[in-house]
Amino acid sequence: MERDLDDPALAEFTHIIIEEVDRLRDLVDCMLGPNKLARHEPLNIHKVLERVRTLLIAETPGVQVERDYDPSLPDFPGDEAQMIQAVLNVARNAVEAMAEAGTDQPHLLMRTRARRQFTLGAERHRLVCEVALIDNGPGIPDTLQETLFYPMVSGRAEGSGLGLSIAQGILHQHQGLIECESSPGHTEFRLLIPLERRHD
Repeated sequence: MERDLDDPALAEFTHIIIEEVDRLRDLVDCMLGPNKLARHEPLNIHKVLERVRTLLIAETPGVQVERDYDPSLPDFPGDEAQMIQAVLNVARNAVEAMAEAGTDQPHLLMRTRARRQFTLGAERHRLVCEVALIDNGPGIPDTLQETLFYPMVSGRAEGSGLGLSIAQGILHQHQGLIECESSPGHTEFRLLIPLERRHD
């Protein structure tokens, strides 16, 4: 299908659509399978973020999506398709909340950092990857912050309440977690993933 398109921009978007269909098929297979664990192959988090950024820009061209990456972060064991879905769910929530609130000059920052000697849950890790998604939207109401990751909880009229719950499940499969801090004009989600996997 891509080969039949003369316009390079259309060919690029067609390529993205084909890759997304394949990724979503794999994700559905994984979710419907008998508790199939994520694949753990070398994963480059910046490649994941670039894919999410491309999708966000294609879906919502009015949002400025900025990057602040730590180039020292190494690849780590993970499932690329699942990690794309987790980051995309969190980022889409931010973009949709800003659109619903009519945020002036909506802005999303995608930032990566390495955290040393970091505790996730009760486990101390030598090195952790932190992916922060920071927006300038309306913020999350205090009444929702405690139940944010529960299924079917949404602060948006059109929200299903599944995106953050799915993202949290994916991070849990990668032995990580998601944190959130929010106030009007500043919401920050941090996805924290250990760079060395424990074998259970």
